[in-house]
Amino acid sequence: MKIRHAAGTALLVSALVAAGTTGAWAGADGAHGKIKQLTVLKPLYDVGVQPHLSRLSNSKAAAAAPSIPLFHRTVTDGTKTFPYTMVGKNPFKSQANGAVNVPTVIVPVIIKLANGDTFNPTVADSCAPSSSVTRMLNSPIFKSKKYTWGGTNVGTGQYVSVFRRAEFWSKTKPSGLNPDLQVTLKPTTTTPITVTVPAVDSAFETITCGDLGAMEVNWWDNEVQSVLMPELAARGFGSGDFPIFLLSNVVEYDTTTTNCCILGYHSAFTNASDAGTTTYATAMYDNTHNAFGKGVKDISALSHEVAEWMDDPLVDGVNNQTKPWGNIGQVVGCQDNLEVGDPLSGTLQPTKLGGQTWHPQELAFFSWFYHQSPSIGVNHWYSSDATFKKSAARCR
Repeated sequence: MKIRHAAGTALLVSALVAAGTTGAWAGADGAHGKIKQLTVLKPLYDVGVQPHLSRLSNSKAAAAAPSIPLFHRTVTDGTKTFPYTMVGKNPFKSQANGAVNVPTVIVPVIIKLANGDTFNPTVADSCAPSSSVTRMLNSPIFKSKKYTWGGTNVGTGQYVSVFRRAEFWSKTKPSGLNPDLQVTLKPTTTTPITVTVPAVDSAFETITCGDLGAMEVNWWDNEVQSVLMPELAARGFGSGDFPIFLLSNVVEYDTTTTNCCILGYHSAFTNASDAGTTTYATAMYDNTHNAFGKGVKDISALSHEVAEWMDDPLVDGVNNQTKPWGNIGQVVGCQDNLEVGDPLSGTLQPTKLGGQTWHPQELAFFSWFYHQSPSIGVNHWYSSDATFKKSAARCR
C-alpha cells in the first residue's frame, strides 16, 4: 500500500493492516443512513513502502542533525551483502555500555468523526476500566519484566527490548560480547491533540462495544506530517524523539472502506523543524473485543510497530533489504524487507504483567530473514516463541 503525501515531503511508510470483520460502514458523507458493507479481508500488515526519503545519513548535514540512537552494519546472505540500519547499539561490537534509552513521545490523539463519534484515548469507557493511554503505559511495551523463553532467561526489560536481546542472543547472552544490551523506550506523554476528520475521509462501524472509527490513511498521514509534527516541534520535540500517535479503537483505510483496516504503521520523514529524520509510529490500542479476530488484542498492534521501527527504522531512504520471502503469515506473494512483524501477524505471544495477561505479537528473528544456520537467536530459534523452526523459504 502506498501512502500519498504533499509535494516535496519525503516519506517512507510501513503499514500494519488488518480486516477480519463484516459490518455496516458510513458512506462518504459520514451519515449513518449511508451504510456500506465492509468486505471480509484477510488481515494484512506492512504491505509496502514509498522509497522517497533522502539519504540523510550520507550527507554532511546529517552529522549535526538530531537523531535517535542508530547503528549501521552489513550482513552477507549467500553471495549477497545487505546493508542495514537499526535502533540501538551494534551487538557485534563490544560496547562499554550496551544499553540505550530512546526518548519516546506518547501523543494521545482524540479523533472526531463527521457523524459525531469521538474516540478519546485518555478517558475510560464502558468497555474498559481505564484509558488506553494508562493501559499502554502499564503494558510490557513500557514496563520491564523478566522473560524466560524456552527455558532460557533472556533478561529483564521491555518486551521489544528483550526481543532485540533474543534475536542477537549469541552476542547478548551472559557470556556474550554485550550482555547488557537493551533498547529502552523512555516515555513522555503529551497533552492530547484533537483531530477532526473530514466527512469524505471518515467512516465507522458499530461493534460489540460502541463504534469503531476509521480515517483514510493518506489524509491521516498528511495530517501527521503537516499538522501534528509541527505542533510537537512547538512543544520542543524533534528528530531525537520517537513519537507514537496513539489511537483508541480508530483504524485507517486505504482510499475506500473496502481496503480496511490499518491498525498502525511506522514511518520516517525529513523534519523541517530541525533538518533531521524523524521516525514515528501510529498504532491503535485495541479495545474492540475481538472485532478483528483472536489475533489482534490490546498491545498487539503496538508491539508489531515498535519492533519493526526498532529493526527497520527507515532512516536510510529504503527499508532494510533481504532476499525475497513470503507466502507466509499475512504475506501473499514475495516481500524483501526486514519487517519482523509481518511473517507472524496475528500470532500472539501472551505474557503476564501487573496481574493481567497482555498480548504482544510474536516476532521473527534477524536470522530468519538472512538464512543464518544455526540461528544466532536464543535457543537457536528463528522467532520469539519458536513458531519458526528454520529460516525463511525462498520466494519467487
